[in-house]
Parts: sequence; C-alpha cells; structure tokens
Amino acid sequence: MNSNENLSIQNEVEFENSMIAEYSESEMTRSMENIAGACSRENGSDVGINRRPAKRNREINHEEVWSTVVRKSKRYGRSGNDDTTGIPEDKIEVSITCKEPLPKQFGLAKMLRVENIKNVIKVKYINSFKALIHFSDEASAECLLQSKKFKENGITCQRTLEINQSYGVIKDIDLNLEEEEIMQEMSSQTAILGVKRLKRKNTNDGHWEPSESVRICFKGSSLPAYVYIFDTRVNVSPYTFPVTQCSRCWRFGHSIKFCPSLKIICPKCTKGHSNCETTLFKCNNCHGRHMAMAKICPVFIKEKRIREIMAEFNCSYKRALTVYVPQSPRSNNMLQDPHLPTPLYERRSRKESKSEETKKGKEVKRNGRGHF
Repeated sequence: MNSNENLSIQNEVEFENSMIAEYSESEMTRSMENIAGACSRENGSDVGINRRPAKRNREINHEEVWSTVVRKSKRYGRSGNDDTTGIPEDKIEVSITCKEPLPKQFGLAKMLRVENIKNVIKVKYINSFKALIHFSDEASAECLLQSKKFKENGITCQRTLEINQSYGVIKDIDLNLEEEEIMQEMSSQTAILGVKRLKRKNTNDGHWEPSESVRICFKGSSLPAYVYIFDTRVNVSPYTFPVTQCSRCWRFGHSIKFCPSLKIICPKCTKGHSNCETTLFKCNNCHGRHMAMAKICPVFIKEKRIREIMAEFNCSYKRALTVYVPQSPRSNNMLQDPHLPTPLYERRSRKESKSEETKKGKEVKRNGRGHF
C-alpha cells in the first residue's frame, strides 16, 4: 500500500470522527434544550407560552379574613331606654277596648304621657275599638291597668293572656224579675260586676224574646259554683260565648259595628256586592264550596271549639289557641264536585282532638303559665 492510499484512508477516518463528534454534540444540545423547556413549562416561565406568573406566598392576616354577614332581626319602635329596642320573648301585652272609637295615634300618645305611662315598645290598632300595647317592663303595664283616666273614658284594659272577669249562667229565672232586682238580691263569695238576661229566638215568628237564663259577670278569673238569690242557692254553669260573624265582611270574631273593613263582601261568591243569585258558592273564610254563614265551615267549627275551650278552662282567647288541636277532614273523592259542600269533620278525630286539648289544658294549668 503506497503513501497516497494511506493518506486518503486517514482523511476518511478523521472525517467520520468529526461527523460523529458534531452529531453527538448537536444531540446533546437538543436534549439539554428539551430538558430546559420542560422545566420552564412546569414553572410556567416559558416565554413562548402565555401563562400567568405564580402568585406570591404571603402570610394570612386574620384581621382581613372574610366574615359571614347575617340579616339582623326585625326591630320594633324605639322606647325611652335604648337597651330595650326589641320585644322580649315574654312580651308584656295589654289590650285596650272601648265601646266608642279609641283616640288616634297622637291622642293615645298624649293620654299615655299625661298618665306618666312609659316604656311603650309598640302600639298596634286591631280596629277602631281595640288596640294592643306592648311594654318592656311590668311596672309600666301595671300603671296602665290601674289608670283611672282610662277607666273614666270607658276604656277597658287587661292583659291578653289573662282574664279579669269570668262569666257564668243561671237558669230558670222568672221573666218578671228585672235585671236590677236580680243584681240587688244576688250574693256570692266572688264579687259580682253585672247581670244580663239572655234572649232566645221564637221559633214561630223568628223574633228575639227574653229567656229564663241570666248571664252573670264575676270579678277575677275564678268562677263560683253557686250564688244565692232571695236566700235560695242557684248553681252556676260556665257561659260559652257565641261565635259572632260580621254581616259586611263575613269574618268571625266581630260584628258589623266593629268591622275594620269598609268593603262589602257577598256571602255567596265573595265578590264586592251585598248579594247575588249564584248557585256556585264560595266561602270568604275557608274558600270552601258553601256560603259564608254555613255551620259546616271549618273556620266556624274551629271558632266554636275555641270558645268551648275558653268556657271549659276559663281562659282568654289567646290562651285557648295554644290548647286548641285542629281536626283532620275526612277524605272523599265525590267532593270534587263544586256543587257539593265542604266536608264535615270525623267524629273520631274530634274525640281524639278533644282529649288532647284536655290534656294540654291541664298541663298549662298545672305549670302555672298564665291565669285561667
């Protein structure tokens, strides 16, 4: 082999070694770039990719932490004491009633100031003849109850959950005895405030006439078992107040004289006229398929039962509401007919409700929650 061939072979080997070195160097450079790109993508700092920079880590300031905002409870009228701006749980409520319309807002406020009655939280007018006054302490409520100015104006004041008067009935009293004579000749261990001869409707002509039953009003919450008339002992029965119904709005609990509404309601269809000839009845109280004065109305049955509880436990209307147990209506598919009346209540459910009411009434009386 001559020198020229050796030189060519050596040159080819050197060329191949240089190519291998360049290729290895380029591969290493490319792999390093890939590793650097992967690291930059993980850190989110790659210039070619539009990414948000990482947030700074800073210490949490507890004073700047979000707090939950809750709606405040309803606030009533402000009183003289800033610490008692709301009605407490055991609110002190006094009811004032009068046979004549009560003074308006400013007139009543003037009477309260003249009598030095303070700590009034709220005054709510039920109608023109009745209002409820809420107090923040017992002393102010007692001051209103003992006010002579209100009594002189014919305004009766009493607590809503208590009763100051009890009513009983005596029967078989001669019709020729006048109320004044009965009052003078009657004696009892409990103070007697008044008597009234009851009336009954004559079945022949439909007119009201005096009956032999006399209602007696006693002072206090206890009803005596008997009274004496002409030195004769007469048993006293609890008096059950009838359910009054307004002939204008056909609601229960008041008459047309004390109706707070001036709108005339039809007792048959509940529209704004006095009467109509429709046969598709609708009650204004329960929206049932009967007239407003029907005795099968669930609202009438409820009001009647509440008055029976008032007579049984000798309690106020509000106290009787806490004892009352509603009854369940009977189910019947035939009642889908609009011409049929509202369903009556089952006797079984009424018996169960009455037993539960008796139990609740005894518990309330035993625990001493209010005066019966």
